[in-house]
Amino acid sequence: MKTITFLLFTLWMGARAFAGEAPWLTNIPQAVDQATKEKKLLLLDFTGSDWCGWCMKLDDETFSKSEFIDYARKNLVLLQLDFPKRKSLPDAVKEANRALYKKYSVHGFPTVLIIKPDGKVLWEQRGYAEGGPGVMIEAANQCRRAAGLGLPNSPAATAAATPAKSTAPAATASVQKPAPPQWPADAPRLQGIVYSATHPWIMLGGKTCEEGDTVQGIRVLKIARDNVTVEYQGQTKVLQMR
Repeated sequence: MKTITFLLFTLWMGARAFAGEAPWLTNIPQAVDQATKEKKLLLLDFTGSDWCGWCMKLDDETFSKSEFIDYARKNLVLLQLDFPKRKSLPDAVKEANRALYKKYSVHGFPTVLIIKPDGKVLWEQRGYAEGGPGVMIEAANQCRRAAGLGLPNSPAATAAATPAKSTAPAATASVQKPAPPQWPADAPRLQGIVYSATHPWIMLGGKTCEEGDTVQGIRVLKIARDNVTVEYQGQTKVLQMR
C-alpha cells in the first residue's frame, strides 16, 4: 500500500511540474510544422536566458505565469531562440537562431514576435514592456483575429470575448503595437564618444559602454562619430553631446 501511495505521489508531482511549465520548443522546423498542422500562430522569444536581466524579468512576470501558460498551450506554438553566454547550445541550434536573428533584424534582447507559420510578422515587442500575461494574451488574440483564426481556444476567454448584444455595428479588430514607453526623465547623460572603425565606445551615465551594452535599461545600438543610437523598451533615440 505504501509503495502504491508513493508511486501515485511521484506521478502527481511529475504531472504537476510538467503542467507548470510553458511548452517552449527550440527546434525551428518542428515549431513551424506544429503551428501549420494545429493552425496556430508562433510566438518567438529572442532571449539571453542566462545573462539578460530584462529577459529574466519578462519570463518571471509573463512567460512563467499560469495565465499565460494555459493560454499558450491552447493557442500558440512557443519558440525560444536563445543566445546564452554561460551555457552551450548545439552548433546547428546556434546557426538556426542566428539566421532568424538576422531575418527579423533583431538588435537586442528580449525581442518577442508573433508570426504566422509562413513567417509573416503580426506583432512585435522589442525590449521589455510591463503588463504581465494580459498584454501578451491580448496581442495574441488580436493576431488570431487578424490571421482569421477567430476567438481563442479557451472557454473562459471565449466567454469574456463574446460581445454583449448591441445594435451598433461590430468593430473590426486590428493589430497594433503597444504605445511606446516614455523616455525616462532621469536617463543617463551621454558624456563622451570615442569613435574608432574597429572599437568605438562611449561614456554614458558615468559608465564606459560599447555597442550592445545596457545602462539603466537603455541599450547602445550604434556608435557614430557625433551621435549614438540607443533603445529603451523598443523605443529608439539618437543621443548627441550636449
